[in-house]
Amino acid sequence: MEVTGVYWMALYAMLESCGLKVYLINPKETKQVKGRKTNVKDCQWIQKLFSAGVLRSK
Repeated sequence: MEVTGVYWMALYAMLESCGLKVYLINPKETKQVKGRKTNVKDCQWIQKLFSAGVLRSK
């Protein structure tokens, strides 16, 4: 989940309460990695970067 603003807090709490492991990613780190990043593919892009070990969880 990309942390921007405060809208993420309720979703984070809900997902965590369901037993899911949620990672918060600094959006500056996703912007520094070269590649085609669009709003439509944002969550897939972040997942690929995190799985590759390019991003750190908070």
